[in-house]
Amino acid sequence: MKGVTRLRVAAAILGTVVVVGTLGFVLIENAPLLDSFFMTMITISTVGYSEVFPLSQTGELFTVGLIVVGVGTLFYTAGAALEAAFENLSGRRGLTRMTRTIERLTDHHIICGFGRVGSATWELMEGRGASILVVEGDPIAAQEAREAGALVLENDATHNETLVEAGIEKARSLIACVTADSDNLVIVLSAKALCPDLLVIARAAESESERKLYLAGADRVVAPQRVGAHRLASMAFQPELADFVDLVLQGNHVEFRVQQMQIHEDCVLAGMSLREAAIRQRSGAMILAVEDESRRLYLNPDPDLIITPGQVMVGIGTNDQIEKLTMLMTGAG
Repeated sequence: MKGVTRLRVAAAILGTVVVVGTLGFVLIENAPLLDSFFMTMITISTVGYSEVFPLSQTGELFTVGLIVVGVGTLFYTAGAALEAAFENLSGRRGLTRMTRTIERLTDHHIICGFGRVGSATWELMEGRGASILVVEGDPIAAQEAREAGALVLENDATHNETLVEAGIEKARSLIACVTADSDNLVIVLSAKALCPDLLVIARAAESESERKLYLAGADRVVAPQRVGAHRLASMAFQPELADFVDLVLQGNHVEFRVQQMQIHEDCVLAGMSLREAAIRQRSGAMILAVEDESRRLYLNPDPDLIITPGQVMVGIGTNDQIEKLTMLMTGAG
């Protein structure tokens, strides 16, 4: 806080003025130390008391200089103190508003860490209009997140209390992407202990950490280096496929997007086969994959696959087509 820094500097200068003034009276007027200190204090505070001891011409000139420097320093210190107090009050009000905002969050995404991966993840999700809370323990990174426009909870994400404060019980997903894999491991363990059904995605800096994160309960683990390697290889061997992936994934810039949705009990398509459901004709979207309750994934599913509650479908289409498909899956038919 700038006000606190200014107050510390002002207090240091004021202390220096008091010491110099006291020693000056001792050396110039050969006055006792306590009397010299008292003379210095009544001089810079301008309280108007009479002189404690007679002053020589040199002492008078020294006193004039002490008044000019001391009074100016005293006023500067008082101003810095008021600024620090105002910042502290404003900070408390801002913290209260932030706490209230976090308490009202629901169906939001929690991003733990605002480094290179975390900030890029936040930017992409923010571009899609998602509700996001960033949890960052480093004050510098937390300030960078605030300046970027993120809602930030400045605390250590490895602590259960922090995740509870972040509203993990009402969250839609948690992304653990702090720098150290060991911290991501602790975050995953804590998140799954608090909310076993929560979707937890973790970043792995080292390849050997992937298995450990899965064992800790992570639903998905992403190794940026490996993903980058696969991406480069796919561009070399299948550039057209890479272009298609870009077209789909960059949903904030293009028309098409991929969406996953869960089949509800009141879904009008429940009990039908994919062929009978005629999803393409009814919504315009296409089904890329279906995941059953045992988490078995069927890519390019068979048209005779029966739609049942609990399944997760992955569809592709325009925004309007995906909205129609979502309405079908949620029973709005």
